[in-house]
Amino acid sequence: MSSLTVREAFWRWFWIGLISAAVLLGFQALSVGGPAGLLQVGETSNLRPLIEDQLGEVPLAAGRGHDGQIFYAIGLDLSGQDLEGTIRDAGFRYRRILYPALASAGGLLDGWGLLYGMIGVALLSSALACGFVAAMATRSGTTNWFGLVVVLNPGIWLSVRLLTADLPAVAMIVGALFFVRSRQWTGAGLAALGVMTKEVHLATFLGPGFSRDRRNRMLLVAPLVALTTVVVWVSLTLGDGLAGGDNLSFPLVGIVDAVPNWESFGSRQWFYLVFALGSVGVGLVFTILHRGSMRWSLLAWSLLGLSMSSWVWNASNNAARALAPIAILVVLSHLEQIEANQAAGQSALS
Repeated sequence: MSSLTVREAFWRWFWIGLISAAVLLGFQALSVGGPAGLLQVGETSNLRPLIEDQLGEVPLAAGRGHDGQIFYAIGLDLSGQDLEGTIRDAGFRYRRILYPALASAGGLLDGWGLLYGMIGVALLSSALACGFVAAMATRSGTTNWFGLVVVLNPGIWLSVRLLTADLPAVAMIVGALFFVRSRQWTGAGLAALGVMTKEVHLATFLGPGFSRDRRNRMLLVAPLVALTTVVVWVSLTLGDGLAGGDNLSFPLVGIVDAVPNWESFGSRQWFYLVFALGSVGVGLVFTILHRGSMRWSLLAWSLLGLSMSSWVWNASNNAARALAPIAILVVLSHLEQIEANQAAGQSALS
């Protein structure tokens, strides 16, 4: 049982999340040659000239680099007109427009301002995600230490270090689930923003959206409307608004095809692989053993993990980052079960 109020739990874990992400980003920046190295600009990346024009000479990553550089480039050109033909799978990337839009303050920031905007969004997202989880745990009458599911989540570590959209999306969806009971439209708005940050988070709202509680219906309607709007906009301006970026395949095919590549993994890669596979397994177990609407969200995420392509599973850090929400949803499913048991107990006594 927590001795803190819901508000106190939120703010305690807000600062824990903020500080832990700042420490992680600080060490990452030191290891990659400075803040510009956080973008993971690839030696052979098409975006290298654009980013070096903004930031000067930057530390380079091997090959084509990682996603941070793509979100930075999108932040420089939110309409996508100037970058046409430069970003691979542009329709897929621009579907996740909200993170670079926030980081660039709607296109006002460029250069170092945009980079520090991305860092600021990552720090704030970690703080909010931790705070909301701890607040929901406290509201359920259990320990606020469930906030550790964000702080100790390897997939979240990767999103912080690589400046990707995963963590901002997580912060918004957890916020949506927190607010839906007391401020329905705030929850619905955050749900919509979450899928505009990373569209696959629509899976989170499948369970609550179809539950008997009518307050939760907007958790599905609002993100569906938002995602449809973004897809139409991307399709009209860039094309391929429904492109999947080669991320999906038939269930288990991607995992089976990736197995031969795992033989070359080092210890760090194996760590992330075990986390990703374990997340899918635990998600499926909770789907079977737990009741409540969140189990359907867990089922959707687990099936999504099983359906990820070999392109994702070949790089275990990508799989771990993509499946980071499962551990958080397991905790939220557990909290939902606690609340259901409390309600049943009170009903039996009345």
